[in-house]
Amino acid sequence: MAVLRKHFTPAVLFGAAMCLMAEASAMPTLRCLVTQAGETQMIDTLPAATPYEFTAHDIRGRFRFKPVVVGNAGHIEYIKLYTYYQSPEQPVLMHVAKFTNPGLPRGAETIPLTGVMQLVSPRLGRELEYSCTLIEAGA
Repeated sequence: MAVLRKHFTPAVLFGAAMCLMAEASAMPTLRCLVTQAGETQMIDTLPAATPYEFTAHDIRGRFRFKPVVVGNAGHIEYIKLYTYYQSPEQPVLMHVAKFTNPGLPRGAETIPLTGVMQLVSPRLGRELEYSCTLIEAGA
């Protein structure tokens, strides 16, 4: 019985190892663009095992935005987006959006998640606008 042997150069082996590492480290990322009073912040969020690992981001001292991505590199269980109005006393929850099993982006693919969401604060009618897309980390 003949045995087929292939010889690989170190460059080929290195390239194969880098491809495997890139595939293993490819992590879905939730990218949200949050705009308030003409200023836009880009907030990238990686998945975590529990919802307790996330913190809210201050948006110009007027709002707080908290993206939560529960899952791992191979599966996103759900995404929740919390928007708070920052009252003089404490943050007040204005809006929650939940997306279950949103799928995973592959390569250059992106998954538009929210469209453009527009919220208006209860005091002074301040507007906050956000949109979120699932991308692959490093994109």
